Amino acid sequence: MLRNAVVLFRTLTVLAFAVGHEGLHVHGPSGPVVAQLGGSVLLPCFVESPLPLEGLQVEWRKMDSDSLVGLFQQGKSRPDLQSQGFRGRVDFFPHELTKGNFSILLKNVVEEDTGGYRCKVNTTQDSSEVIMEVSNIWSLVVTGADRAIFAPAGQDVILNCSVDSNVPASEIEEVTWKKMDREREHDISVLLYQDKKIFPDSSHESYWGRVDFFSSEIPKGNFSLKLMDVNMEDKGEFTCEVHTRNMSGQTTVVLQRIGLSALHVSILVLCSVALVLSVGLCVPVFNKLRRKVTNRKSMTMYALLTLCPNICICIAFGLWSSEGIFSEIVACSAVSIGRPIMLIKTAPYLDRLPDRVQKYVKALAVPLYYLIPAVASCLLFFDNLLQAQTAYEHMKTLMAVVISVSVAAAVVLAVIDLNIFSTVCLETFNGALLALFIHQSNNANFDLCAIRIVNNPCINNIPIVATLPPLIVALMMLLFFQKHYFQRKPFGCLHIAVASVFVSLFSLLDISFFVLMGFILQDFTKVWIFPVESVIYIIAWLAVIALLRRQRQGCCSQWRGLGYLCCVVIVLFLISAIGALCLHFATEALEHKKDRAGYVALVILLHVLAATLLFKHPTHLPEFLHVMIFMFGSVGLVVVNSLVLVVELFLKSGKGARTVEDLRVIVLPFETAFVLAWLALQIYSAWMRLQVRIKNNFEEGRVPAPEEMEALPVRRI
Repeated sequence: MLRNAVVLFRTLTVLAFAVGHEGLHVHGPSGPVVAQLGGSVLLPCFVESPLPLEGLQVEWRKMDSDSLVGLFQQGKSRPDLQSQGFRGRVDFFPHELTKGNFSILLKNVVEEDTGGYRCKVNTTQDSSEVIMEVSNIWSLVVTGADRAIFAPAGQDVILNCSVDSNVPASEIEEVTWKKMDREREHDISVLLYQDKKIFPDSSHESYWGRVDFFSSEIPKGNFSLKLMDVNMEDKGEFTCEVHTRNMSGQTTVVLQRIGLSALHVSILVLCSVALVLSVGLCVPVFNKLRRKVTNRKSMTMYALLTLCPNICICIAFGLWSSEGIFSEIVACSAVSIGRPIMLIKTAPYLDRLPDRVQKYVKALAVPLYYLIPAVASCLLFFDNLLQAQTAYEHMKTLMAVVISVSVAAAVVLAVIDLNIFSTVCLETFNGALLALFIHQSNNANFDLCAIRIVNNPCINNIPIVATLPPLIVALMMLLFFQKHYFQRKPFGCLHIAVASVFVSLFSLLDISFFVLMGFILQDFTKVWIFPVESVIYIIAWLAVIALLRRQRQGCCSQWRGLGYLCCVVIVLFLISAIGALCLHFATEALEHKKDRAGYVALVILLHVLAATLLFKHPTHLPEFLHVMIFMFGSVGLVVVNSLVLVVELFLKSGKGARTVEDLRVIVLPFETAFVLAWLALQIYSAWMRLQVRIKNNFEEGRVPAPEEMEALPVRRI
């Protein structure tokens, strides 16, 4: 009986073991596991019935290298025992382990993950394992052009980008075209496709209206970019980035060469013609001017040298508008087209022209040469004047009125031989132009003017508008006093009336600033300086009138020379101070603007021209220096402008980016050097005549005739 019981017990134990062995059967995938390169893949391993965690061990190994992929032991995962290649890339599912799910998630799949994997489950009583294969690791393949692309400027080009057909277009979440901007060292957006929509507004402003996808090709995985109206700045690397939920890929297309368009060829032809004409005529014209030849053939040659090259350069700058910035094109073209006017004024053959032509050239050459680039630059800022609604916007309207009045008055006063007032108009124009620059730089933040903050642009602009008008009025009164007191020029009602109008207008301008800026700042006490200045103008002018009307004969002869020299020194100081302040304020206001250097170069040129207007055309000049200055203006400037334009065109064609951000920084300084040379020649002539006048008129006590003296010590022809 006992023996039978023992046999039965042994039989049941064997059966129980057999049954338990069948219960620990580990299941895996039914076939090879497919993974995506760079994505994540699930490696299944599970049992049908839950197992107690006590004594449970789950071990994952890669079969070809026997690397430990993952280990669950003593109720927890053991990442510290993993092989180096799998650390941080394998995760168990903690909440699933108690349910018999021992699967792992393999992340950031690489090509080396291909091969066989074994999942082995051990308990205190038994063990079982399953083997699986990870194969067909594939990535998101994005293909582009096999070679660099050549595209003629002005035409269209297709930049290829297609996605592997294994990826349905419906799974593609985003496609982005970008271009590397080497100057800014970051990518700029060209075009975006996201959530099955094209977003043209996402493009950088340089690509607005110039890029598009082929909508009918998108379902086929073709995201090629159509780039229209190719320009030189398009040269470089374009990147097409494709993103799905788990993968991403990219390809690069290089736009290596951009051929010259018909427009660029036209620029080269015009510059070449200008160079040939100027260089070819240089030597013969120089020889004729030295010998003072003024026959008909020579005059035709002079006119050809003066007009034709500058017209070619002006047209070339106009065609450069497809590659340059608008303000740069306007200023350079305006200076080129106005240069012949100044060349005729500085020409050694001017006295051979008809008397009427001489008169108008001497009176109007400098004002017109000044106004052409100045007015052209101002027009860039006069947009939506009639739609001004706030006090800050009305500031620009006020500046437009000041500029319009200054332009008309400068020309009229120059014609009637009132150069003092014409100079004051040009200096007023300079101040208004500066105010426009500042207004434009702060225009994006004009709403801050209604808030009392430390860095309010309106508060920062008060020193500018409060400093320049008094200096200009002081300049006018000093020149007026010099002319009628020390030079004893006739002091008539016309002079009093014109000067009184100027003083009244400046007073009215200050009152306008007081009202506008008071409303902007909502505090009139901060702008008290403006009404005080207007009162000072009127009082000072009345004092000048009283002194001049009382002392009709001026001071005694022994003091006239010294007083005259003091006035000259102070006038030069005031002109320099006005120019320095305008330059300082313009530099600060345009600190963060890309075309800052170009505007500063323009400000310098305009101030030198305003100073030049104070002088009459002298009768006697050093012949050689006179000829050299004329040749520099007629030949040197044309050569510089032509070479700058041609070199910049070729450099941009080769690099795909501009070498000189703004051509004004080269063109305008050379123009300023030409005007400064002429101004220096006039100052030299004035100084030589002043020495004679001091000796003959002031020291001997002789009263000079009115026609012998001008606003500054030079003689009219």
